[in-house]
Amino acid sequence: MSESDEKLQKGIMELEKGNNKKAFSLFKEVFETRQERLLKKVQDNPKSPTLMLDALYMIHALVWLRIAEAGKDKKHGVELLGKAVGTVEAARTALGPLVTGLAQWAQEKQIKVVQNKALGLLAATKDLEDMAKKALEQRRKMKD
Repeated sequence: MSESDEKLQKGIMELEKGNNKKAFSLFKEVFETRQERLLKKVQDNPKSPTLMLDALYMIHALVWLRIAEAGKDKKHGVELLGKAVGTVEAARTALGPLVTGLAQWAQEKQIKVVQNKALGLLAATKDLEDMAKKALEQRRKMKD
């Protein structure tokens, strides 16, 4: 597991404990690291078929960052959770078909690692979208 993945997991655990500030800090580090890594990969190999995986990983970090920010900033929580939902929906809509295509290509080329990452990331994106929507709905109900 990469250092970013470990920080992401720690951030999720901090969210579960209700420590939104610590989670926000961890998610911000993950987002910035993944953003830098994506930019470097684009510069190094702009035609890499796996760039979309890195882009989706970065977007996941951004969604988690928005979720933690919503917990930290109660006043703007609904708006921030709405941004999180919109971000993950846009990612699924725009990158989902590309990642699915990459998984099929990897299967044909028998590149199991890429296929598994792509399929796992698609499932994680759906789970993240569902979770963000539930959090938004709960926050809306609390506000009423």
